[in-house]
Formats: sequence, structure tokens, C-alpha cells
Amino acid sequence: MISPRLRRLSTRTAALLALVLAATAACGSGGSGGSSGAARRSTTVLLDWEPNPDHLALYSALDNGDYRDAGLNVTLRSPSDPSDPLKLVSTGTVDLGISYEPEVIIGATQKLDVVAVGALVPTALNSIMAIGSAGITKPADLAGKSIGTSGLSTDEAFLDAIARANHFDPASMHRIDVGADLLPAMISKKVDATLGAYRNVEGVTLTARNLAPKIIPVTEAGVPQYDELVIIARRSRLAKDPAYAALVRDFLKATAAGNDRVLADPTKAGAALDGVTDGYDPKLLPTMIKATAPLLRNPDGFGRMDTSDWTSFIAWMRQENLIKTTVATADVVTDQYLPAR
Repeated sequence: MISPRLRRLSTRTAALLALVLAATAACGSGGSGGSSGAARRSTTVLLDWEPNPDHLALYSALDNGDYRDAGLNVTLRSPSDPSDPLKLVSTGTVDLGISYEPEVIIGATQKLDVVAVGALVPTALNSIMAIGSAGITKPADLAGKSIGTSGLSTDEAFLDAIARANHFDPASMHRIDVGADLLPAMISKKVDATLGAYRNVEGVTLTARNLAPKIIPVTEAGVPQYDELVIIARRSRLAKDPAYAALVRDFLKATAAGNDRVLADPTKAGAALDGVTDGYDPKLLPTMIKATAPLLRNPDGFGRMDTSDWTSFIAWMRQENLIKTTVATADVVTDQYLPAR
């Protein structure tokens, strides 16, 4: 059975309709704080992918009532495409989303109205991945090979940077957008390798299938460290809507409580994913959770993002021509809505 992170995401039209309906319902609700259902503020959060162990903190907070106690009625939704959270948060269709640091920066060059307000996974997970029989052991081996990607603009940009860092022509790679079918593309040998798979999810699956995967984190192939998953909000609304700013603060505080619970007891917290990660082999989930939990620990406190690191990453993206214009760090990242340390 194929992980939901590796199969095609739900039909775009149906997903967008559901989100619009949810947003419409949210507009009719309000209030602040309190634990009664009538007083709770409806909050739609669009994930970056189908539910998986990277979302442990979110589901832990939901399952244990942290959002309820913060006066929120949170709905976590899967996207029809990984790029949807940026677009739909920017237009106000959904309240919050989960995206990726590089995508947020690229979004800024496209005038998307979003800002990262907290790091959900504060370390890079994206990797070059191939099954052992593909014979790929180092980044330079990608030259002349077929590479499957998830369709994110980040994947294309990273491949270009990796090629230059490892002294081969980016144009020599044959790139295939396989969407969410990263694992099947490798197993069926439709592609020689992929970019976009995570070592703590797809890597675990390939290892369990005795396919001896070669996993090369992008940060070992020429890409600087960055925050893989970030929580995003609508920037202009934060500036002018105190109720929305309070909602974001309450959401982050509750998510921090969920994250603390994961770090304290990953196995127990992992029960929050039961019945949510439909399609994952239940025998592999504990291994994925064990591999994921340490990656959620942020030495600076939950959600904290180093603005100097973001500035350096923006400069690297500009230097590598991954973005065509400069981006002000303050326009794409802020820690001011996170709970006090």
C-alpha cells in the first residue's frame, strides 16, 4: 500500500470547493478564547501534503485539546497541490498554511501576501533519493539521469544549484514531474532518482522494502541549511486585523504545546496520527515517528526562526539566480507571534 504522501493528491476542484466553503463558514464565526464550541474561532489550516509524521505537532495539539483550550476550532486540510497553501493563504481563502522556507521566499518575488510565523520542522529534509540498483552514490551521478520531482518550483531551483555546485550542466538532467508519486517512480524505475522525498518518510519506506536507498540530503549537495516546514499567515491581515493576529498567536501557542508533547514521548504522541495517515503501513509509522521526532526539536524554542539565517539563504538564492529580485527578510519571516520563551 502506497503512502498518501506518495500518491496523487485529491482532485483540485473538490479540494478548493471544500476550502471555500470552510472559509465562508469561518467568516460567520468569531468571538475570542473560551473552550465552549459556540465561542471557539473556526480556523482552517491547509497542510503542505497529506497528513504524515512531519505534522505530528499539529495533530498532537488537535488530539489533546490544545487548540480547543486556546479557543480555536481547528480544521487541518490536505491540499490538492503543494503550492496551494501559499496561494490560498495569500488570497485569504484559508487562515493559515504549511509551506517551505524556499517557497515562501519565491512567493515573495511573486507578490504573494504571506509571511512565515513559525518553523514547524526547523531543519531541511529534502533529499536526493534513489534505490540502490540505480547506482547513484553522489550528487554528480545525477548528470545525464532522469530525475523525478514533486512539481514545486523549489525542486527545479535546487537541481540547478546542485548541478552547479557539483560541476555538471543542469541541462543534462531529464526532469520529470511525478507529482506525489515519488516512491512509485523510483521503484518502477520510471526515474533514476528523485528530489523532494524526505529521509524520515520515503527513506524509511524504501529501507523497509530492502531497496537499499541512497539518500543525500540537499544540504550535503550544495544547498545551505533552511527551515523545511513553516507555518504561514497572511501578512497584510496581521498588520490590520487584531483578531487575526490574536488567532495566530493562540494557534502557535497551542501548536507549541503539541510539539512539547511529541518531544516528551514520541510514541505516545504518535497515537494522534491513528486514523489520519490513511494508507501508511501501520507497521512503518512507529519507525517514521521515531525518525521524525528529533527533527522537531528547536534549540531556540518552538517555532523560532533565525532571521540572519533567512537573510543568508535569500542571498544564496539570489546569487544562484533562483530568484530574480531581492527580498526583504522582514517581508517573509517574523517571530513576533510565537509564545515567549
